[in-house]
Parts: sequence; structure tokens; C-alpha cells
Amino acid sequence: MVKRMLVFYSVIFLFLVGIVSPAEAASGVPKIFGKYAMVIDAKTGEVIYSKESQSNWYPASTTKILTAMLLMDYVKPGTILTASINAVKQDESNPYFLLKTGEKMSRDEALKALLIMSCNDVATMIAEHIAGSEAKFSSLMNKKAKEIGAKNSHFVTPNGLHHSKHYTTPFDMALLTREAYLKYPQIVKTMGTKSATVQTSKRKVKLTSRAQYFNFPYVIGGKTGYTDTARNSLVEIVKKNGVTLIGVVLKSSKKEEYKDLSAITNYSFSMMKKIEAVKKGQYITTIKIGNSSIPLITENAISYTAKKDSKQPVIIKTTFPQNWISYIAKGEQFGEVVVLKNGVRVGSSPLIASKSSEEETASIKFVKEIQVSFLVCFKALLKVF
Repeated sequence: MVKRMLVFYSVIFLFLVGIVSPAEAASGVPKIFGKYAMVIDAKTGEVIYSKESQSNWYPASTTKILTAMLLMDYVKPGTILTASINAVKQDESNPYFLLKTGEKMSRDEALKALLIMSCNDVATMIAEHIAGSEAKFSSLMNKKAKEIGAKNSHFVTPNGLHHSKHYTTPFDMALLTREAYLKYPQIVKTMGTKSATVQTSKRKVKLTSRAQYFNFPYVIGGKTGYTDTARNSLVEIVKKNGVTLIGVVLKSSKKEEYKDLSAITNYSFSMMKKIEAVKKGQYITTIKIGNSSIPLITENAISYTAKKDSKQPVIIKTTFPQNWISYIAKGEQFGEVVVLKNGVRVGSSPLIASKSSEEETASIKFVKEIQVSFLVCFKALLKVF
């Protein structure tokens, strides 16, 4: 009884000082150290967890996810990049791999150095190769970010080194990472690579990431960041039970950032549920074939996972082939039903006939054959004249 009373008064105290809200207490929303955070569904972009997610803050080296996308957009495989004097003068991000002036790397080797060792000099080398200067590359970064939907960000440096006008939000960083997840498999693979050998024109070096997310079983990729001003930032792509989430934490600490990400992604997984949008064998529509009305049913069930209290719109639509058919047998496929959530395709099933249509009579078949023959002859005459 005494313990229960202590818990009750503790919660009341937290309400009064504003540390947690009644809604947070009721739903078990985690309290984290990081000041800004966000978790979204990687497939649909649905927001699952948010903590000051629209607030501006410095992203540090998580910026390199955007730089990596531009590298893949603008540089072809096999292209060689060369380190300039300016590139090698960048603040060191690690003591293990530092470029020398004139040192050359291929595009894919540069990608590994950029994301595995978070090399600041490599990021600048990429920027200069693509745009000629960091300033011009900044324009490409901001253009790309806006196209993706990151409207409250402004990028100045390709490596995330501190600049007062280089900022993002957890929401925008989640959108950028989602774009990488959906469209850049090589980037995601590299973000999930702990160590790799990099070949340059001068040497061969084995690089090993110091990130701790490789110790977590469900993390398939991530990117760390740190500057004295930004403090610790962390992005992770986490997959569990067929659901992939993207988590972002900004302005955390080295001790707490991984705990923060684990807390908010575990919470977010607990907030998801499986929804059966369409049942197997469910009637969808009826088509007319000759004198027959044929009900079409789903061959498979369509399920997807979403937040329990999801407000995103769900649309079920049908598509059919353009070619005309004169007969369909029971169980034969004709068309497809598609489920869209927030405009994103989350599942589909073939549509099948629940019964056969009536067979065409011999006279009908004969007439159709004459019609086809006439069309063929008519097209041939048109070519002659």
C-alpha cells in the first residue's frame, strides 16, 4: 500500500513540474535524455514518436547521409575522385584514415570512407568533385532536401562540421534517411557495414566503425554525429517482425544516445499493429463478359502494419488489363486490388473470377473472327494507299 501511494504521489509531482504529461504516463511514452527526437515508419513515413521533432538543431555528421545520396546521384560507378588541399585541411574525424593531397579514390571507396569512418575530408572531396566547391555543393544539398520534403533544414557543409546556418530537424533528418532507405540500397548497406577495406591510389586500409549500434540485433544501419556545439546525434534504421522504423535523436550524449534510440524505437514497435485491409476471397467488384456477370474476389489477404491510432488515409483501388477478353474460367486472374496507405503501396492481391463466364456460341466466334479478318485487311489497305 505504501509503495502504491509513493508511485501515485510521484506521478502527481511529475505532472505538476511538467516533466511528463498525463497522456505520456498513460501510454508509456519513454522519457529520453536527447532534446530532439523522432521515429517514423520507413515505408509510409507515419510518425510514431515525436519529441520537439520540428525544432531546429545541428545534425553534425548525420549530414553525410545527404552527401552520400548526392554522391550516388551525380557520380557514376568507377569514377575517380581526387583529394584537394582544402579537403585534407578539414577537421579530423578520426586518426585512422586521413587523406593526403592528390590521393585518389573511386566513388564506391569514397562512400565506404564517408559512412563507415565518417571522414570529413572525404565529404569535402566529394563536394568539390561534384560541384567544384563546398558553397556550390551546399546549393545542391538544399535543393535535394527540399525535393524530399525536408523544408525546415539548411545545409552548408558536406560533412556536418559546425556552422551556425547548418541545421535540420529530427523530422527532416528522418525524411532524408527514409529516402536513402527507399531508393539507395548501396547507402543503406554501407550504413550497416562495420568494417571494410578501402583502396586508394596510395594504399589499402581496413576501416572499422566505432558505432555501437552494431551491437543491437535489430539495427540494419545507422549514422552517428558529434561536434562540440551539436553534441551527440544518432540516426538508426531498425527492423523487427517485418516492420522497419527510422529513429533520430539530436543533442544527446555519448552515454545516452543509444539508450535514447533503443527506448523510442522499442516504444514505437509496441505502438504498431497488424491490420488486415482485405480478406482472402473477399468480393471486390463485378465485371461483364458477354452475357455473364462475373464477381471478382481476392486471391490473397492483404495486411499491413501501422500505428494503432493511425490517422493516415487508406485507399483500396482496382486495376485491370487493357485487353478485351471473351471468356474467363473460375479461378482465372483478371486485374489486381491494391492497398495504399498515405499514398504508398503497402500490399496487393490478384483478382480472380469466382465463376466461369458462359462459353461463346459458334456463331458469335465466327462473327468475331470475320471482324478480326476485316480489321487486318483494312489496315493492310491503309498502308498501300
